Amino acid sequence: MAEILIRYCLPCRYQPKALQDADAILKEFGASVTALRLVPGDHGVYDVEVDGQRIWSMDEAERFPESSELIQSIRGRIPPAKGRRA
Repeated sequence: MAEILIRYCLPCRYQPKALQDADAILKEFGASVTALRLVPGDHGVYDVEVDGQRIWSMDEAERFPESSELIQSIRGRIPPAKGRRA
C-alpha cells in the first residue's frame, strides 16, 4: 500500500494535468493506493511523491511527465491493482 502526492502549480493552471495523472495512477494501481492527494502549490511546481519519496520534479526534468513515465516509476514501488498486467 502506498500514499501518492501530486503537488501542482494552481496559478499556472496545472490542475488538469494533475487530474489526468491521478486518474492514470488510480486506473493502474487502484486498491494498492491508500491515499492519492492533489496539493495546490505555486511557482511552477509539479512534483510527484510516493510514500514521501519524490519520483518526479518538473523543476529538475524541465518538462511534465508522461503518464506512462509516472506509472513506470511507481511500478517498482507498489504492485499494480488486481486484474492488471504486471
